[in-house]
Amino acid sequence: MTTRCLRHLLGASLAALALAACDRATDEDEIDVAPVPEAQAERTSPSPQPGGLSATLHKAVGGGSQEVAIVDLQGFGQAMNAATLEIPAGWQVQGGVSWERSDPCVGNHLRIAWTAAAPDGSEAFEVMHPFTWQLQGRSVQMNPCPVLPLASARDFLMAVVQQRRAGARVLDYRERPDLAAQAEAQAAPLPAGMQRRIEVGELLVAYAAPGGEMQERFWTSVSFSAVQSSVMGNAGVVYAQRRLGGPPDAELGARIAASMKPNAQWLALMRDSGMSAEQRYSSHQRRQIDQWHAREMARINAQGAADRAAIRAQTQRELSAIQAQTYANTQATNDRMHRRTLEGIGEYNTYRDTSGNPVQSSIHGGNRVLQHRDGSFSSTNDPYYQPPGSTELRRVP
Repeated sequence: MTTRCLRHLLGASLAALALAACDRATDEDEIDVAPVPEAQAERTSPSPQPGGLSATLHKAVGGGSQEVAIVDLQGFGQAMNAATLEIPAGWQVQGGVSWERSDPCVGNHLRIAWTAAAPDGSEAFEVMHPFTWQLQGRSVQMNPCPVLPLASARDFLMAVVQQRRAGARVLDYRERPDLAAQAEAQAAPLPAGMQRRIEVGELLVAYAAPGGEMQERFWTSVSFSAVQSSVMGNAGVVYAQRRLGGPPDAELGARIAASMKPNAQWLALMRDSGMSAEQRYSSHQRRQIDQWHAREMARINAQGAADRAAIRAQTQRELSAIQAQTYANTQATNDRMHRRTLEGIGEYNTYRDTSGNPVQSSIHGGNRVLQHRDGSFSSTNDPYYQPPGSTELRRVP
């Protein structure tokens, strides 16, 4: 079940990036988020510019805008464009794609931190990477993805804001059920036994910044996939748009997001890399389970052998005790028969004195034997005879 969830969420992460160009203006007051099919992904992107992680290609285009690339410098052995966008002419960009392949959650290997900003810093547009987690209370122990209490798109966006803009105050939150329904209609079919819920949300916050108050809008889509008792959350690409002194221009943010075109070649490499990582993790997990099972079976077998040995030892002790008791009883019976035979021949009975020693007394002297204070003995048939300090002895059976 864990492997199936990982494969599905890896596919969801790829789809989230392939369908990242999902924000376009519908009217002056409303922003729509419409996924772009992977077939429309850019197949011939500008060549990446050499340099550090922040290197991107700037290509002037008409209409007061410029086309730039989000570059992956480390993912597949050489610099490669992950996607292109159109931003206002003159804006500067920084950041790009990085990888955290040591993360045991395959869905969180991809990291995107990319920003385009106006020269004076008064406006900016940011792209952040997808994220995968398990819902707290509905998690699976063998699943390596983090367990978090994020049960809605709002919960996720609030967590992003708390991490990146600590202390920011929330001005507004909007759910977009229309866009969620559209995303659901375009999503890949679910595996048998899996359920899915998609939410789209926009969160507007404000916080103090040099020069005044900054307002920033965060938006993304979140998919919750349930298999039996477990639930996985998968947030797609997260966009953030900010502006100093007032709310960001939603129409501008929509145009930038809608211009995003993932590179199909990079997506294919990302898919192969993710599948390979998932297969390595599944194989490692399978080996761990097999090793645990072998250790557990060895422990059970050793415990069983020890228990059986203990039972055999206890049984042998009990048999030995029974045999010893039988022998002792037999010997005691033989000794008693032998003694009685001798008593009959000698016409005497045997008694025990006060020290436990045997005392023989003739049957003709009486059936009561007394030991006196001086250590002497006497016998009598008188039931009332009891000299001072004397002790009547008991006959040995």
